[in-house]
Amino acid sequence: MKFSIVTPVYNGEKYIAETIESILSQEGNFEVEYVVADGGSVDGTLCVVKAYAEKLRSGSFPIKCDNVQLDWFSGKDNGLYDAVEKGFAKTGGNICAWLNSDDVYMPGAFASVAAIFTTYPDINWVKGINKSCDEHGTTLSEGACRLYRREWLLKGVYGRSAYFVDQESVFWRRSLLEKARPSISSFRLAGDYALWASLARFAPLWSFNKHVSIFRRRPGQLSTSMKVYREEQRSIVPKDFFLEKKVALFFSSVRFLRMEPKSILARTLFAVLFPFERKEWYIDFDTSGLPVKKLAVSYVA
Repeated sequence: MKFSIVTPVYNGEKYIAETIESILSQEGNFEVEYVVADGGSVDGTLCVVKAYAEKLRSGSFPIKCDNVQLDWFSGKDNGLYDAVEKGFAKTGGNICAWLNSDDVYMPGAFASVAAIFTTYPDINWVKGINKSCDEHGTTLSEGACRLYRREWLLKGVYGRSAYFVDQESVFWRRSLLEKARPSISSFRLAGDYALWASLARFAPLWSFNKHVSIFRRRPGQLSTSMKVYREEQRSIVPKDFFLEKKVALFFSSVRFLRMEPKSILARTLFAVLFPFERKEWYIDFDTSGLPVKKLAVSYVA
């Protein structure tokens, strides 16, 4: 199994060493091909990238998996998602993901993903748990194993009326990417949203109960520009007015009544609002570390 990981970056000198370390240091029975797609940085970003490439070439960086390859390119692009598309075009691994230049993967992330894809050939994309931290690395949130309904992904509910699909904790098979053939390079902010809607046309998203990544919140990052993000969302998937109103009612009721999401009351409310929705499955890990499919007791895990 080979992971193809892309990091789009522009003037990311401050954090990119942590990002690179978190990828190159993954341990397990798999290969990693890593591509840094630089948008023409004018700070020390490329110096950092080249230093790690040299460490790999010289054998001074300790490799803990079957093989690691680091490549990079630099030049003007049309933004983050253009860089991501160009990066994936230069890779050939069978498991894909991208990690932004200020986020990190946690130890054991790739091993967990590899175990799932090896054990369950019918699963085509997965999402783990992501923590969040501030610009100094202080933990802000531990995250949760959230569930994602395929119908709601197709109708664009997540990130609009329900929680987001956190990009830094999602992995998918290249075969699914080739089926979906998404085009995200034209988007400034909501390319991830377009990708999820595209992948969901061909396969459900499976959540798994392991921490895999850390999202860094910092001033000035693109994810704070929600007005532009919402405008791009509307161009990708038009709102399903009645569905989104019901989703918003469910989540606001849970918060207002301070209900534990797994409670009987919350499950009853969900069943009343969505009587024809299928129950959802997710992946947990047994005591030996093997992935096991499980039925969720409620919509919000």
